[in-house]
Amino acid sequence: MHVVALFHDRLATTMLLFFLAAGAWGLFEYIRGGSLSGNIAGALLLGQGLVMLQGGLGMVLFLFGNRPNDLVHLLYGFTAVLVLPFVWSYMRNRAPRQGLLLYSLVALFIVGLAIRGMTTGGT
Repeated sequence: MHVVALFHDRLATTMLLFFLAAGAWGLFEYIRGGSLSGNIAGALLLGQGLVMLQGGLGMVLFLFGNRPNDLVHLLYGFTAVLVLPFVWSYMRNRAPRQGLLLYSLVALFIVGLAIRGMTTGGT
C-alpha cells in the first residue's frame, strides 16, 4: 500500500500543476480572442483522466484502511471528478468562446480543490 500512497501523493502534485497550466493556457487564449480548440479540449480530457486515476488510487487506499485525517478530503476528490463532466454537459451546445472561459476557470477551480485535498488528506 505504501507504493499506492506514494503515487496518490505525487499524482496530486502532478494534477495541480497540470490544471494550473491548462487553466492559464485557456485564459491566455481567451484574452487573445480565441475559442475552445481541440488542443485545449484534449488537454482537459487528459486532465480528467489524471483526476480519475487519482480518485481510483484514493479509493484503493480508502478500501484498504488508509483513511484521510479529515473526511472532507473525499468531498474534494468527488467534486474534482465530477466538475468537468458537469461543465461539459452544460456547455456542449453553447459558444466555443464561452466554453473556453468556463473550462479555464474550472481548471483553476480544480487547482484549488487539489490544494485543499492535499491539506486535508494527510494520514
